[in-house]
Amino acid sequence: MRIVLLAIYLLLVISVIFLEHKKPVEAVMWVVILICLPYAGAVLYLVFGNTVSIRLTGWLRRTRCGRRFRQKALRLIESPEPELPAGLSMNDEAVVRFNTTYNASPLTSYETSEFLTSGASHYVRLFEDIAAAKQSVYLEFYTIHHDEVGLRLVDALAQKAREGVCVWVMCDYIANLSTPSAMFRPLVEAGGMVKRLKPFLTHFRSHRKIVVIDQQTAYIGGMNIGRQYANGARKKNPWRDTQLRLTGACVSALTRYFLTDWVCALSARELGRCRDTLLATPPPAACPAGRPCQMIVGGVEDSSDSIKMCYLSMIRAARKRIRIQSPYFVPDSSILDALKTAAASGVAIELMIPGIQASFFLDPVTRYYCAQLMEYGAAVYKYRGYIHAKTMIIDSEILCVGSVNMDIRSLEVSDEICGLFYDDAIVREYSEIFDLDIESCNRYSLRAFHARPWFEKVKERFFLLFAPLM
Repeated sequence: MRIVLLAIYLLLVISVIFLEHKKPVEAVMWVVILICLPYAGAVLYLVFGNTVSIRLTGWLRRTRCGRRFRQKALRLIESPEPELPAGLSMNDEAVVRFNTTYNASPLTSYETSEFLTSGASHYVRLFEDIAAAKQSVYLEFYTIHHDEVGLRLVDALAQKAREGVCVWVMCDYIANLSTPSAMFRPLVEAGGMVKRLKPFLTHFRSHRKIVVIDQQTAYIGGMNIGRQYANGARKKNPWRDTQLRLTGACVSALTRYFLTDWVCALSARELGRCRDTLLATPPPAACPAGRPCQMIVGGVEDSSDSIKMCYLSMIRAARKRIRIQSPYFVPDSSILDALKTAAASGVAIELMIPGIQASFFLDPVTRYYCAQLMEYGAAVYKYRGYIHAKTMIIDSEILCVGSVNMDIRSLEVSDEICGLFYDDAIVREYSEIFDLDIESCNRYSLRAFHARPWFEKVKERFFLLFAPLM
């Protein structure tokens, strides 16, 4: 038995070193974990670190989705590639071309935009749009909590389903284990459909937030469904988040991304039930002249770290200022080095994180990486409350809003979405919101970091070992 276990361990070590193509630091970390934690290390590696099986699973999911789309003749095709609109700066154009080429994300446009910076304002607007729906309501959230907000949503959706509106709802399987299936029963009995997207082990978690109503109005951002997003949490108050309501051609792209997830989540019987609705879905509209934007997805559809590479393209395009909001800051070495390089080159970097503890193990690591940036002159702000917004502003030219946390899992292995907006007006509007947020922050300093107690230093060094898993 010991010989068998030893052979298995040797195979795992060989896999880490020769088959996984991991970065040297990450490979060393896994070898140390396997050696120091004989049994638990193997479990941790198989669950979190085995990229061969992860890549294989991703390929199988992508192949299955592609086959289903072809078999059902769904007209979910890419928008015709338009000419770049006039007025884009050289930096904007570089980012647009990169995401068009590398991430296969065509340029599209939006007509109207509305920032919703609190759960209360988000839910008021969302429920108004749901009540006005005539044809379809598509929702994809990471979590739908079993509380008064979740119940209200189910009631609103059930009413629309009874009126003959097509109602499809998706959420992440693991994040909603505490949400009973019975909560969705009124919606299902009314004719709606609910799917919980199952990940591969801990990878390919469905972290996207997409709402599409009548294929005319859409929402993206950081908010889920639950009382905590409307300051109903016991500890994380005030809660500050960002959701963006959009109209225009970009809604077609968001519809396509939702339906891609939806088709992949269905059983063969469920797919047949949805076939007529899917066939009736119009292809994405061509991009009219107007306010340019791109919708970028990362996760199972793409094996090239599309979100991370998109972020790198934006950071490298910056010439004056980078402003970031994120509940966590656990970047990989490429993102961190890009930000350090930008700061050393004279780009002003402002990072906003929560002042309230987000996670027992993530907070010490976040502070460590914040200190890394502060060494290069970056300004770090702690919001007096809990900031859950996931945004980035590049100079006064590009705004990024979506579901992406500034951590390794969001950037590389979770199913995420973000919108890039290249219109000066929307960038200026959110810059003003960022300025107001700073007034509700305390400046974090290197002196405060170095004055942290010894047990925080111990916790920090321990959890840093697991940063690639966060």
